[in-house]
Amino acid sequence: MIPSLVASLLVCPLTALVSWGFADWMRRRSLGQPIREEGPAHHRDRAGTPTMGGLVFLTIWAATVGVLTLWVPLGGRGGFILVSGLAMASIGAADDLVKLGRKRSVGLSGWQKIGLTAAVAAGLFFAFPAAIESALRVPFSGAIVALPHWALFALVVVVFLAATNAVNFTDGLDGLAAGIVLLILLGFLVLAPGADLALVLPLVGALGGFLWVNAHPARLFMGDVGSFGLGGILAAVALSQGTAFLFPILAGVPVLEVIAVILQVTSLRLFGQRLFRMSPLHHHFEASPGASVRPHLLPACEWPETKVAVRFWIAQGFFVGLAVVASRLGH
Repeated sequence: MIPSLVASLLVCPLTALVSWGFADWMRRRSLGQPIREEGPAHHRDRAGTPTMGGLVFLTIWAATVGVLTLWVPLGGRGGFILVSGLAMASIGAADDLVKLGRKRSVGLSGWQKIGLTAAVAAGLFFAFPAAIESALRVPFSGAIVALPHWALFALVVVVFLAATNAVNFTDGLDGLAAGIVLLILLGFLVLAPGADLALVLPLVGALGGFLWVNAHPARLFMGDVGSFGLGGILAAVALSQGTAFLFPILAGVPVLEVIAVILQVTSLRLFGQRLFRMSPLHHHFEASPGASVRPHLLPACEWPETKVAVRFWIAQGFFVGLAVVASRLGH
């Protein structure tokens, strides 16, 4: 544990410094994030903010994990988590590069990202069969369910698709996604003490350093390379620990973000009526000065962006505690 903890402490300031320099490098080359028109009006002022910060913290994380193998063998599970994060990050990087090339907020199509994510997930299932736990813990009970091969394959694809999209939807406010994922990672450490420390702790440190420059007002966005990479890592940790059924509770806030998007789209298509002022969910709570508000069914809040982020962090902390309770009942 000590080498992993020391590494986590070292990569935190290192990631902050490198992220700061990367943001300056991107800004000098006018490589910044395009902002979607239908988003909150005040977010358009951030068009051009440097993006793809995920390249920084994921590269530092991967390099740190490589160094730690001198003390802690990586093993099959570690290789599965590392490759999953980098493979999913490559999909996000492709999306970011298309956006930057077009200078628009639209990169790869939704179906392209779904297809690539599912294909990579399937490849990971066959490449790391021994790293994926088939005996899964059932929340709020001591039961263990063993899945057959075909059901485990389906679960792997679904978990990767859900995790990558959930983190991607959550990444919409300064510091929001980084803080949420950091709390989920700490939750994994509580659910399985001692497991995957050499991978999880350095990522906690790297995210802490990135949050230093991503906090409001963000100097650097993580981009899809960061959100997809983090989603891939979370999915791989859950699948390797046998906590895939606990994962929807542990990642409560990202799950709610996805549900809100699904409900919004369904309501619009079936009834022509918005449930939320705007989705993903964090925008429903966010104050939008100067924005034209379309009719919606559920009452909205007018919280400043920083208040939304902090309160969503608090809610995520609650879900981490709930997941720990769900894992302990029945034991």
